[in-house]
Amino acid sequence: MSEPVIDAGIAAPGEYVPAGEAQGEAQTFSRDELAAAFGVASNRVAAAMQGEFGLGPDARVDSPQAQELAEALLVDEPLDVRQAALMTLGAFTPRADHDWGVGEAAPEDESDKVEDKTGDVRQPIL
Repeated sequence: MSEPVIDAGIAAPGEYVPAGEAQGEAQTFSRDELAAAFGVASNRVAAAMQGEFGLGPDARVDSPQAQELAEALLVDEPLDVRQAALMTLGAFTPRADHDWGVGEAAPEDESDKVEDKTGDVRQPIL
């Protein structure tokens, strides 16, 4: 039996991916899988796939496309419900603070340990 692979570590220069946040990036999903995870009718998913991407009902979508479909189909739902639907699906679910960069906090709350000498919290001191 092999050891499980943990999708964590340095993803790009200056960018760290905590464990579990890289899951589902390469997966694809069918209309029925999307409908079940999002709690909507399969024909609504097919219409959204056609409208958003020009795809037929038997096509598969990747995680970024699933994110867009979640936003289109669950537009009236709060962020946590949309994220839960993506997690149920098994799609990559970006963190709400991902745009902040390396650290775990908003830029104004970020530790000086991840600031460079220009004060840019997006680049760690190496």
